Amino acid sequence: MRKLTILLTLALCACTQAVQTAHPSLLLTADGVKQIRASRGKLPVFDTSFDKLLADADEAAVREICLPTPKDGGGGYSHEMHKLNYYDMYNMGIAWQLTGDEKYARKVKDILLAYVDFYPSLDFHPLGLSGNPGRIFWQTLNESVFLVHTSVAYDCIYDYLSAEERERIEKEFLYPYTDFIMTGLPHNRANTQMFNNLNNWATWACAGVGMIGIAMGDDALVQKALYGSDLSGEGGFLKQMDVLFSPDGYFTEGAYYLRYAIWPFVTFAQCLDVYSPELKIFEYRDGILLKAVDALLQMAYEGEFMHFNDALEKGYSAQELISAVDIAYNANPADKSLLSVVQDYQHKVLVSDAGFAVAKGIAAGEAEPLDLHSMWLRDGGDGTEGAFCIMRPSSGKLNSAVTFKATSHGLSHGHFDKLTFAYYDAGNEIVTDYGAARFLNIEAKYNGHYTHENESWAKSSIAHNTLVVDGQNMFGGKWRESQKYHPEVLWHSFEDDLQSVAAREDNAYPGVSFTRYLVYATVPFLEYPLIMDVLKAESSSRHQYDYPVHYNGHMISLSVPYERALTSMSTLGNANGYQHIWTEAKGRGAQGTTSYTWITGYRMYTVSTAPTPSTEVYICRGGASDPDFNLRNEPMYILREKNAG
Repeated sequence: MRKLTILLTLALCACTQAVQTAHPSLLLTADGVKQIRASRGKLPVFDTSFDKLLADADEAAVREICLPTPKDGGGGYSHEMHKLNYYDMYNMGIAWQLTGDEKYARKVKDILLAYVDFYPSLDFHPLGLSGNPGRIFWQTLNESVFLVHTSVAYDCIYDYLSAEERERIEKEFLYPYTDFIMTGLPHNRANTQMFNNLNNWATWACAGVGMIGIAMGDDALVQKALYGSDLSGEGGFLKQMDVLFSPDGYFTEGAYYLRYAIWPFVTFAQCLDVYSPELKIFEYRDGILLKAVDALLQMAYEGEFMHFNDALEKGYSAQELISAVDIAYNANPADKSLLSVVQDYQHKVLVSDAGFAVAKGIAAGEAEPLDLHSMWLRDGGDGTEGAFCIMRPSSGKLNSAVTFKATSHGLSHGHFDKLTFAYYDAGNEIVTDYGAARFLNIEAKYNGHYTHENESWAKSSIAHNTLVVDGQNMFGGKWRESQKYHPEVLWHSFEDDLQSVAAREDNAYPGVSFTRYLVYATVPFLEYPLIMDVLKAESSSRHQYDYPVHYNGHMISLSVPYERALTSMSTLGNANGYQHIWTEAKGRGAQGTTSYTWITGYRMYTVSTAPTPSTEVYICRGGASDPDFNLRNEPMYILREKNAG
């Protein structure tokens, strides 16, 4: 009897772990495969995307399998080869499902078996640049991205493999790989905290673990992905959806990292929608993922994401947005404006059920224009940590936008720039935000990582269009301190011809409070909008106040006399970003109005201020104290008030 009881118990445990899963069941489904095959040649945007995937899959099918010893960072040989491997497996897995050509499935199997032999001997990656190092890649984040793509490939060829092959691949590669992402190695368990954290790294990790759990029929892994490794709900995918997005869909790290994080969010959500439809994942938190996709599309100008926090050049055409837009449309086909994003900017779709739905909508002529409008995007999980504001004209003919950042810091990717603003017009960024100092995937530039100048310049307060007090960074340059606070939003109004926003910051500088009022006005007697900026600082003691305007263009004129540095230049300071500023010219303000004009493209822009004769005026340029030429040499105009209360 005891033996029978043990057998029954073990059988029960096995049943709670294993779930019978139909394949494919992640980005493709059996019904989707059937429809796609039947529609070949009938949907132009899908056919073009499918042809490109098949071309890539054909190259992969004849490519020699290469698993180099991990050595390099992003952009390096070993990094890029392992990255190519997961893209190859992904493409060939989908190609197998949609063509039935065995060469694709066979090659995916061979690559997976190669990793079975390769993976067990690996320790941590030798580069040592990350607190969460990977084994194949230099950071665990890339391990998670590998797993997301490999999960799709494994799901696609699951039924092609024999039971013995599946057992070997899972036991000797996929389970150890998944365990590493969740726990690390015995001599470094940092991944346990990473997996249960609340940031985009953890989102990728949960997506990878959850998707491979679905593919392998292991519901226990899916539950850990949803609720954290201890199943408490204090970590995991659902908690991330609760905390990382505001009620308006704003992502606390900003647009650039929302672009990256939305990829695993919508990808795993698509898989969950098939695997656990009772979750109603796209309805969770009042449709928070769909709101996040809309917020991301709104935080763009001319299809390129607005620069703030750690940001590089990315836009609607990025591969992450192709996934986001397709999956969002598949979840909410009533939003026909998503079709216009594909039609006007992306020109391709996912080769998946979601991409197929988009292609059908476009072919049926259902696309509607994307409505870019003024928005007030609250920050914080409960919407109480400030906001990011976008003001746009009611007439699309003006083609301009003003942004105002009154948010929380943005975690480790945030900058010390409370109440900064930027301006876009006529297809250009006019009043600029530097973004990040990084050469992504360029190995020769600090292994593709953020350069040292990202900390010393790009994040500094003087690198932004906001108030700088006594030449210091806000919050002493400590982001964890900055993360504790957010500005107080006073109001926002989006009336057609007179839009305005105001916020107050009391904590950035000891003993100083400052309030900023921005007005974006369409005036009948002016051809173009007028931007009015009132920056009011208050303190019981005397300080030096700097008001920088970073711009894109070429200087035309300054209305007061100035002395140009003709043979040599000095830096404006020696710390807190000032060491990176060359002083090209210096003057003093005049009683009344001082105006500075530059030209960008075919338009001139003038900043008119009301200084005093004691106001110092600087024409400057970035790029000083930069021995490795990591910085762009961009112009700026700075007003300085000394000994002011």
